Amino acid sequence: MMATIMPFACMGIGLLIGFQKLPQTAYRVVDWVTTISLVILMITIGGNVGTNDEVIAEIGTVGLNCLATCLCAIVGSVLLCLLIEKTVLPLEKYSKMQLDDEEAKAVNMDSQDGKKRIDPILILIPVSVLAGAFGCYFFMPKTKVFLLDYALWASLVVLYTSVGIGMGQNKSVFRYIKLVGFKIIYLVLGVWIGSMAGGAIAALVTGMPLKYAVISASGVGYYSMTGATMLSSFGPEAGVYGFMINVFRDFFTVLLLPVLGRVSKSAPIASGAAGNMDSMLVPVTKVVGRELGLVALIVGIVLTFGVPVILPILCNVMA
Repeated sequence: MMATIMPFACMGIGLLIGFQKLPQTAYRVVDWVTTISLVILMITIGGNVGTNDEVIAEIGTVGLNCLATCLCAIVGSVLLCLLIEKTVLPLEKYSKMQLDDEEAKAVNMDSQDGKKRIDPILILIPVSVLAGAFGCYFFMPKTKVFLLDYALWASLVVLYTSVGIGMGQNKSVFRYIKLVGFKIIYLVLGVWIGSMAGGAIAALVTGMPLKYAVISASGVGYYSMTGATMLSSFGPEAGVYGFMINVFRDFFTVLLLPVLGRVSKSAPIASGAAGNMDSMLVPVTKVVGRELGLVALIVGIVLTFGVPVILPILCNVMA
């Protein structure tokens, strides 16, 4: 219950702060605190992989299958959402419609600068994940692993609040989401259907059981629910697949963000999937901008609440 309420409570507080006209110095401090918290979050995500005995133990036997399925699921989601973006939901066009002349000039300058250089944060994010994974694997005592949970919660509280501040400061976010409207459901379906299609292709390529690949991919990053559901339905091996494939989805989303950001506006959102509700929200927002950050959050919420409904149905159908 707390995990569900916490994002909205923190973002609400952030909105109230953002609606105030604070001095620019305050916003610069917020940016620095956000960056530090984001690095801590990424180290924590990597650390959770590096300290998970189940994942490490199975890396040699089913790791390649899980890796292939994860990447195929991400590619499937990205491609289908790209098709949606190019046809019925032109996200970049909507975003430009919300800008006045002064904002449009700033965006054009940013885009020109972006062709010359890569935002350092997009390098810092994957480096932090890898550092967390290897550092915690080799140096963190098992008795201290619980500290990762505290670090995760603390960083998420700060990051959700900072997202709220950013949205309160930039009111075009709400005009944008009103413009997109219910068409956002197209992205949700694109992420889900594309992910399951990618899982099916991975099964054909790797030879792993089709039901394991498709159901795991349908978890769209919700690893705890997917692993537990598949464990109860098909046994320990299936549970490992469900867990690892979706853990890898968060991991590789972070590593691929610099590339995904250049593919399209929807690509980072599609890859982040259910993770856009929590750990992936700020990294994805850094790449796609504040307007689409709210779109990413809504997509993540719908997917997160949908997974517990879809998974048991798929397990029964494919049993």
